[in-house]
Amino acid sequence: MRPFVRTAFSIALPLAMIAASAAAAEFTAKDLAAEEGKFAAYSVKHGMRAAFLEFFADQSWLLRPEPVDAKTWLRARPDPAIVLDWKSQRTVRTASGDLGFSTGPWLLRNKTDPSAPATHGQFFSVWQKQKNGDWKVFIDHGISHGPTATPDVLPGTPLVALDLKAQKPAATTPADDAEQQFIARGSAAYADVITPRTRLLREGQFPIDGMAAIGEYLKSQQGQWSWTVKLQGASRANDFAYAVGNFTWQPKEGATRKGQYVRVWVREASGATPPRWTLAAEVLTPEPAPKS
Repeated sequence: MRPFVRTAFSIALPLAMIAASAAAAEFTAKDLAAEEGKFAAYSVKHGMRAAFLEFFADQSWLLRPEPVDAKTWLRARPDPAIVLDWKSQRTVRTASGDLGFSTGPWLLRNKTDPSAPATHGQFFSVWQKQKNGDWKVFIDHGISHGPTATPDVLPGTPLVALDLKAQKPAATTPADDAEQQFIARGSAAYADVITPRTRLLREGQFPIDGMAAIGEYLKSQQGQWSWTVKLQGASRANDFAYAVGNFTWQPKEGATRKGQYVRVWVREASGATPPRWTLAAEVLTPEPAPKS
C-alpha cells in the first residue's frame, strides 16, 4: 500500500471520489434496462445478428458453448430467420459506473413459419461502459424453456433495479476474490452466498428466485461440484464481479455432467466490514448427455 500523504491530495481525493460517484449515478440501473430495451427494439426491426453486432462491445463474449469472441462468431454466420424480442426484469449497476448486469425473459418467433409456436427463455448479460461513454454488452448467455412462457411474459415484465452505493474501498487481494471464495467453500458454498434477490437460471426451467426456492432446488442437486474459471473481472469499486467457466457435477447417483456457467457477484453496503460478497445471479447450462 502506498503511504498516505497529508497534502492537498488528501483533500482532492474525496472530492474526486464524490465527482466519480456523481458521474456514475448519471447512468442508473433503470437506464441499463432502457438500453436493453433499445437493443431489443433494434433486434425486432433489423434482425438479431445486426442488433448483436451493434450493441456488443468490440471485445465481448458469447458462450457457444465455450466462450467465443462474439463479433467474430456473429460475422461468420448469416442472420437467423427469427424475430427475437426481450425485456429486462432485473438490472444491477456498480457504484463506479463501469459494469452492470441485466436479465429477463426473451421471446423468439419463426419468420418463415409464423404459425409455429413461439420459444421462450431468459437472457443473462453483463454490460460494460466503453471509453467513449457508451454502454455495450460484454458477456451474453441464457437459457431456453421451450414453448412455455414464464408468468412474466412480455411486455408486462416488472423491473427490479439495483444501484450499488459508493462505500469505503474494499481490498482487492486474491483472498477477496468472490469466485475463488465460492469455489473454496465446496458443497456448502451456495448456502453462504444466496439472498432474497438471488436468481438461478437452469436450462429448461423457469427462473429460480429467492432463498426458499433455491434451497428446495439445491436439495435435488446433491453431489460433488467442481468449477474451472475461464474469464473473470470486477468493477473499479470492487462491488460487482463476474466469472465465466466450466463446471463438472458428479451426482450421488447417475452419470457425471459437464457444462458452462456465468456468475455475477455483488457487494452491497451493510453493517459488515468489508461488506460480504453475495450471489446476484447464475446461469448454468449443461452440455448434452453423451449418446449411449
